[in-house]
Amino acid sequence: MAQIVGGNRTSALAGTAGEALAEFFGTMVLILFGDGCVATFALFTKLGPNGAATPFANTWPVIIFGWGFAVMLGIYVSGAISGAHINPAVTLALAATRRFPWSKVGPYILAQVLGAFVAAGILYFVYQGALNANAAGNFAANVGGVFYTSPKSFVGTFGAFGDEFLGTALLVGLILAIIDARNQPVQANLNPLIIGLLIVAIGASFGLNTGYAINPARDFGPRLWVALVTGGASFSANNYYFWIPIVAPLLGGVVGAFIFDLTIGKVLAARGMLKSGDSVTTGESVREPAVD
Repeated sequence: MAQIVGGNRTSALAGTAGEALAEFFGTMVLILFGDGCVATFALFTKLGPNGAATPFANTWPVIIFGWGFAVMLGIYVSGAISGAHINPAVTLALAATRRFPWSKVGPYILAQVLGAFVAAGILYFVYQGALNANAAGNFAANVGGVFYTSPKSFVGTFGAFGDEFLGTALLVGLILAIIDARNQPVQANLNPLIIGLLIVAIGASFGLNTGYAINPARDFGPRLWVALVTGGASFSANNYYFWIPIVAPLLGGVVGAFIFDLTIGKVLAARGMLKSGDSVTTGESVREPAVD
């Protein structure tokens, strides 16, 4: 509902509803570009001369740079409005460390999951021909990986959980280091690019074990879409693996945030570091709103 401020009626979009809408579209853009690059990587494998492997498309850099650019673009879409969490692990970590109000956690996470779900539906229809050509009668097993993550056959439960936990802890801890205005802040609205490169680095170092979800909405939203079109096969895939890219990133993100606060954050505070440069931090991507 609209609110009346100072005698003027303001739109509900000026509050949490608008922020949730920004999270929805930011996450949708993230998944459209991110899972879109996975579709390129996985579905077009023999388009080279005489049926040879497709040049460039089937190499790991397509995945890590594709997801890096996807995160960058998602942040540019929603950063000034919602802070561009576009990841429940980020939202939960910011709330747990009193950077974000708990009252907004539910709307943000719901918007993120819905954005990922809708993006998966769009990609499902855009890539229908390629998906059908590669499904070979078992959609979830053969092309489900376009939409959600899974571990390599030799990676056990502990290894997969640890990989997602560590990757997300690094993600959140380094995001806090990047956006902290006391700690060599990025200037000229380049935070989204730097955070996108952080995704590239995590993918290059820790991505191949599990496909590095490091974002529960990125995995659960598309997995839910595939469940609707496969009768739930996406949730039973890989021995019910689906819970790991939900639980591990949520826990890892919180731990990463606390580690930053208890180490580098305390050092910055102890040294009396002030905000450096002349950047304006209001509306900063993945900003830290005041908590009343």
